[in-house]
Amino acid sequence: MGTPSLVNPLSLRGAAPLPVAASCRVRRRQRPRQMGSLGGNIVADRVGHSKVLMLRVIDRYLLKEVVHNWLAVTLVLWVIVVSNRLARYLGEAAAGELPGGVIFTLLGLKSVGYLVVLLPLTLYLGVLLALGRLYKDSEMTALAACGIGTAQLYRPLLGLAAVVAVGIAALALFVTPRTAEFGYQVHARAASQTDLSVITAGRFQEAGSGRMIFYAERVSPDRERLEGLFVRSVQDGVPTLVTARSAYPARDTNSGDRFLVMVDGYRYQGMPGDTVFRILQFARHGVRLETVEVLNPAVKRDAISTRELWGSDDLKDVAELQWRLSLPLATLSLVLLAVPLSRTTPRQGRFGKLFVAVLVFIVYYNLMGTAQVWVEKGVIPARLGMWWVHIVPLAITLALFWLTRMRGPRRVA
Repeated sequence: MGTPSLVNPLSLRGAAPLPVAASCRVRRRQRPRQMGSLGGNIVADRVGHSKVLMLRVIDRYLLKEVVHNWLAVTLVLWVIVVSNRLARYLGEAAAGELPGGVIFTLLGLKSVGYLVVLLPLTLYLGVLLALGRLYKDSEMTALAACGIGTAQLYRPLLGLAAVVAVGIAALALFVTPRTAEFGYQVHARAASQTDLSVITAGRFQEAGSGRMIFYAERVSPDRERLEGLFVRSVQDGVPTLVTARSAYPARDTNSGDRFLVMVDGYRYQGMPGDTVFRILQFARHGVRLETVEVLNPAVKRDAISTRELWGSDDLKDVAELQWRLSLPLATLSLVLLAVPLSRTTPRQGRFGKLFVAVLVFIVYYNLMGTAQVWVEKGVIPARLGMWWVHIVPLAITLALFWLTRMRGPRRVA
């Protein structure tokens, strides 16, 4: 049998770990035993250059594995939380509290805020799953045999984490407050409108934030005609009750106002028993569907701009600002923690530490929420704030490295 040919690992893109191990052997065999100073410098330069190229290949390989897992986990979790919010908006639309036309607008605005919270978690899980797969397939053993240690693993991972942290900071500090404010305005404006598309046959439903109550015995499939209509409203402080055989929506071409035109019915205005009580029979009667302009809708603190929070002395504003700044810091802390936490044996599999990792994240996230509440209530000083929470994952990272060092290197059969 002939001598087996060796494969150059630098010509492979994303190859398996066996060529990487072979590259170590090639480099050792090509090293000359005796050469002059000039020849030794040339060989050293070539060896150093090939080592740098090998590290670049490994960096791209690690980033490819991490990014694939990160995007997959992000998509799954994002679909879950967005589906939950969609079900809530559909419930509000079915109850007549929200027009159906603004559901997806509100959903898109809300999903931006979800991404800010999900991205640190999904990157953390992506690193865990990627490195867990490398440990399961013994590729980490091959990398260690080639001299690839923890420092070489952290270099591409921390580079990716820094880029993601900058993106999260931009979203948390500038984009999310704008989308949250716009979302509150859209929700308040939509809730103040009277929308007939949510009327269901045989049910009393509110519209216009409770200013009008509708009831229809039958609704046409295209929702352009109502039969057996009952409408209660308040006009200038006087309750008004209108019943009609049928009705249909219309719009005034001059003013643009929307009307509900009712056919063949009665209008009762006033309180029963009062001296002034009007009963009007009509063949055709129009009721204007009013829209209340919401100038200052109720917004939460997450819609306040970062510039306003930065110059505020209110403890609630300080806590909100520290929460926004903590999200990119949490991204870096979780990536640092993911490397030692992902260390598993081939028998444990790539999901061996996943439960522990999720438990650590839950504790870390709850500590951030608790610290934010403590800052709001003045339990802890604002200078200390939420910054002490980020020491927890760093301490766990150092403890895991220390335990690994105390156990000593494992023997590989």
